Order: sequence, then structure tokens, then C-alpha cells
Amino acid sequence: MPLDRRTVLRSTLLAVGGAAAAGCTPHEQTPASTPTPSGTPSETPAPSPVQPSQPALPLPAAAVEVGHGPRSVRKVALTFHGNGDPALAERLLALVEGHAARISVLAVGTWLVSHPEMATRILHSRHDLGNHTMHHKPMRTLGSADAHREVGDCAAVLRRTANSKGRWFRASGTQRTTPLIRSAAAAAGYDTCVSYDVDGLDWQDPPADTVVRAVLDGVRPGSIVSLHLGHQVTIAALPRILAGLSTKRLQPVTLTELLA
Repeated sequence: MPLDRRTVLRSTLLAVGGAAAAGCTPHEQTPASTPTPSGTPSETPAPSPVQPSQPALPLPAAAVEVGHGPRSVRKVALTFHGNGDPALAERLLALVEGHAARISVLAVGTWLVSHPEMATRILHSRHDLGNHTMHHKPMRTLGSADAHREVGDCAAVLRRTANSKGRWFRASGTQRTTPLIRSAAAAAGYDTCVSYDVDGLDWQDPPADTVVRAVLDGVRPGSIVSLHLGHQVTIAALPRILAGLSTKRLQPVTLTELLA
């Protein structure tokens, strides 16, 4: 049976009222909801902003080991481990300066703590001053923390006594370095571990002739010679070493002059 006009109008009003009671117009869609853990619906959370990835911190760079300078130059570096009686060090410095030579002193930190005036004395005459660890321990036997302390503590002493950590580092108790030693050197700010290709043997306190032969028989252009302050035999042998270098037309210079 056809519906009269009043019945149609009444049905339409009832439909609109129901939609209004539900909170929406007849043409709106109910927004999607996401159940919460409790089971009640909630709005879909906005996606978290993407955090930029943080670059990984670089590993400490290891220093390089250098055993000699360029073989193409007629220069050699006389390097001295800085330790022992400062009176002997003064005599040795006066001797090399009398021959117009320059040397490099790689100082033990405890030596500079006891004799801080030696830093000024060495640098005043334009010699090199570098790091030979704090206590002169055998570095190959040290763990990481101790190795880093040995290099870093001596660097701190050099800054106090010489206003600079120095450019060069030499490991104690070994001619050759290890990855750990090179890492410790780099952490203290050194990019070069200075080794040597000629051992003067003066640390054994042999006759002076032995030291002279060890140096002059082994030296070549670009050599780095290892000697020591604080040994009487070194002072006794040095005049003949300097004369022999002159005969070979080899000029004794600092590490900075040889390697830079």
C-alpha cells in the first residue's frame, strides 16, 4: 500500500534524530578506532618522529712507528733517553753544543718531576724534548690502562715543565711498539712513536770503544741512534762519535729536522 506523505515525513525525522543521537550526520563515517590494552577504543596514535641516526664515535687512531728517517739525506738523529744524574746531562749537552750539534731528548716523566729545570735547559738550546713514559716501565708487559697512564702522565709533566707535550714519543723497555702502545700514544696526542735503527749500547756501560763502534758501524744516512743521558761512558764516547759522523759526512740533527 502506498505510504501517505505524513508517514514518510515521520520516518525521515526519526532517522535523522537517531543519527544525531549517535553524534554524527547521516553522511559522516565513524572514525576508525584502535583497541587499547584494556579493550576500550582509542584514537590511532600518531607515528613517532624518526630520530636521525647518530654517527658512531671513531676508534682512537693509532700512531705510526718510525725507525729511521729518509735515506736520501745525509743527516742522522742522535736521540737520548732522558734520565739519571742531571750533572752528567749538563756535561753531555755542553759537549754536543760545542760541536754545533743538536740532539733529541726523550725524557722520563719522573726525571722531569725531580729536575724540572732540565726541560728549560734542553729547549733553550733548541734541542728536541719528547716523551719516554712516566716511570720507564717495560711497556710490552702493561695492560691498556697502565699503558695509557704511562704515556698520558708524562705528557702532562711535559706540559707543566716545557709548556708542550712535545712532538715525539718513544716507548720504554722495547725497541718496537705494539698496537696497544701505538693506541696509547695516539690517545695522548702523539702521531709518531720513534724507534731507532742503531743501538749505541751505552745502557750496558761497556768500554767507550764498544759504544763508538756500535754507532759508527751501524749508522747510515737517515739513521736514528739510541743513546742515554746519565751514563759516563756516553760522554766518553761522544767526541769520537761526532768526529766519525763528520768523516762520514753525516750531520747530527734533531728528530724534527730529520723527520719533518
